[in-house]
Amino acid sequence: MHDLGAAADGKHGARGASFRQQIFSLSPSRFAILFALAFGSAVWLINGLLNGWWWSPPGLVNADGAHIGRDFVAFWSAADLALGGTPASAYDHTVIHNVQIGTIGAPIAFTPWFYPPFVQELLAPLAALPYPLALAVWLSVQLIGLLLVMRRFAPHWSASVATVLFPATAQCLMIGQNGMLSTLIIVAGLSQLERKPLLAGAILGALSYKPHIAATVYAALLFGGCWRSLGAAFLTTATLAGASVLAFGLAPWAAFLSESHYARTALESGELPWNLMTTVFASARSVGVDVYMAYAIQGAVTFGAFAALFAVWRRGGPLGPRAAILGAMIPLTTPYAYNYDLVVLLIPMFWLVRSGLQTGFSRSELTLLAMAWWISSVGWLIALSWHVLVTPLILMAFAFILLRRVLAHGTPVIKRPVQLFDPQIFSTEEATARSHA
Repeated sequence: MHDLGAAADGKHGARGASFRQQIFSLSPSRFAILFALAFGSAVWLINGLLNGWWWSPPGLVNADGAHIGRDFVAFWSAADLALGGTPASAYDHTVIHNVQIGTIGAPIAFTPWFYPPFVQELLAPLAALPYPLALAVWLSVQLIGLLLVMRRFAPHWSASVATVLFPATAQCLMIGQNGMLSTLIIVAGLSQLERKPLLAGAILGALSYKPHIAATVYAALLFGGCWRSLGAAFLTTATLAGASVLAFGLAPWAAFLSESHYARTALESGELPWNLMTTVFASARSVGVDVYMAYAIQGAVTFGAFAALFAVWRRGGPLGPRAAILGAMIPLTTPYAYNYDLVVLLIPMFWLVRSGLQTGFSRSELTLLAMAWWISSVGWLIALSWHVLVTPLILMAFAFILLRRVLAHGTPVIKRPVQLFDPQIFSTEEATARSHA
């Protein structure tokens, strides 16, 4: 055992030395960009956490009137109503807003609850905890889980650091949102797709808590002919829905469907702020395009995204490129997505870095990689100042360069060890590469 430990230490030491060599071998301009990304992201994260987690008693609000946890207050309040035996009240704006105010102990803006009733059932244990503790548990479980599954995808320590510093991750930690959870489910499910397809489907079925994102993942399973996984995903969704009906009855589902109509009208009118979104629909509406034309534009982009997803998943092959394209297309297929949902971009980013280390990067790939890294935090600031949402334009460009690499290079032949990222979960990628060599 001592020899094994020493060997492992030597392996990690060699990886660390190689990583340092790669960093210091960068050109001055590329090193400056990498340093700016890391330093700027760290400052953004620390500043956001200090602002988001500081409050001035007696209420859980800071001097600016912003409450800790921001969006999490809706999650906790909906779970509290379910725990109190009135889950359908979570969709009553007056009732849940009063719970939110009581929870924070100060007047705050209303945060709507749009999730299916079974989410309240799953979150009910959190409502048994004091609000600040529940918030800490909610975010800690997501972040730790995400780091664990990402380590199987990109086990180098720098990937874990990047996961934490990624501005979309920071956004989740600042406002108590669930983008980390969605990405955790997707990566965990994909990691089992080829070895344990039923387990993969069961995991991915949990993504039905956000149906507009789950639809794209299920489409990928359909395009790839992953029938057992797709069936297991639907079975998980039906089981979660059925369990909520047994626990709560049908009234919460009727209220949920009614609230879905409000969500659509709020999206169309801008009551749900477009500047914080990442979608083509929100971008079109933010510059004055009417609702029907905005839907038409979104529909065209959605069709293109699904076509790209079909082209990559239908032809099969290694899971790495397919996962990357899936992650890049998710924000483009729906009219409703926020900047915290962009944690899913970690999947295509890590794959692109790994692939680029094998075959080299083009200047456009590095430029768009940097822009995609920052767009979750910069996009809404630009929209707030100039009323132009550029986020979906960057996402489309990033998806294009990924698709170009996947279709042009296919599975790159591995001629040397990959020092920065050495993925394990998509092991069939390396096996296929060796068979082609």
